[in-house]
Amino acid sequence: MTAFEIMQKHYRQRDLAAREWKKKGGKVIGYFCDSIPEELVLAAGFFPLRIAGDPHSGTEEIDKYLETFYEGFVRTSLNMIITGKYDFIDYLVIPRARDSVAQLYSHLCQIKSLNPDIKLPVLYFLPQVQPRSYMSGFFNHDRIIELKTQLEKWTGERITKKALSKAIAVTNENKMMLKKVAELRAAEPPRISGVEALQIIGSSMFMLKEEHNILLTQYLSDIDKLPERSGVRLFVEGSPLDNLQFYELLESCGVTVVGEDNCWGNRYSDVPIDTINDPLEAIISRYLKKSPCPYVFFPTDLRADYCRDKAIESKAQGVVFYISQWDPSQIWDYPEQKRILDAKGIPNVCFMHQKYLISDKEPLEAGIKNFISSVGV
Repeated sequence: MTAFEIMQKHYRQRDLAAREWKKKGGKVIGYFCDSIPEELVLAAGFFPLRIAGDPHSGTEEIDKYLETFYEGFVRTSLNMIITGKYDFIDYLVIPRARDSVAQLYSHLCQIKSLNPDIKLPVLYFLPQVQPRSYMSGFFNHDRIIELKTQLEKWTGERITKKALSKAIAVTNENKMMLKKVAELRAAEPPRISGVEALQIIGSSMFMLKEEHNILLTQYLSDIDKLPERSGVRLFVEGSPLDNLQFYELLESCGVTVVGEDNCWGNRYSDVPIDTINDPLEAIISRYLKKSPCPYVFFPTDLRADYCRDKAIESKAQGVVFYISQWDPSQIWDYPEQKRILDAKGIPNVCFMHQKYLISDKEPLEAGIKNFISSVGV
């Protein structure tokens, strides 16, 4: 198998590497969102596994407990947890990110109290506050220190500066190579499709970073063999995309997704960790100051500027907003993002209230094709 085929495999079988780690006696920490410092988890000797949903997995069990107004990736993730598909996870860290994710902690606690036979990992809630401010920085700083202390309790050993520095080096190397992947997408012409990029980036969250770095090195060594892509260059802004459905539909219409503002895409790797400062403080600083996600409600121009700047950086000819059903965070951002794109003369279109499982593709495909024709390339 080629390096890319192995990454594809791990993107499809997202528990594969973690289960192998578990069989060898290691312990696994699952986590939601990209606000959990992977470096701390790695330095403590755990396998960090980002929890993802599955649009094809169903929500039958969680429907017994949960209201309908939750994003699809949240509902299916929770359904997978309580039905045992994540039964190999030892600990689950849930951050105070978007409301639906933050509420997972209380939901899981309540479900356990109602049904003690359900096997759940040990739960840990990581409080975080927004917006970005001097005082919220102090609060979030101390919460990450508390997370480090909890990791040390779970592992029974102190997390050393040496271990932190090693973890930083490994994840920074991964970010550096993922940025090269981003550059190949933004090249003229593009050398990597959006579908391929999501698999490359996503697989890094389901594998140990050292192994993923080896694959990335092999993959990037053959960039001259990558085919050139044609068609309209589009940038995607919107809700978390932990699957390929939307990109596959977009690119089947003859476009290339050259970048995105998404925690499953380029935003995951665009801010490295400063290696000059104390390693713990450097990790904390990176996660306090990383690229703004929709959870950063104020000021809204942070998000709008980021969207515009990244669209321009990727040389996009248009921006497609993809907003999932029950995603108030992204809806909050949209008006200001559209205003600033319009002011810059960047064509854009919004597909709102999209279901997690795209079962009826025809209306969405028609809207995509209409937008492509309006770009006028």
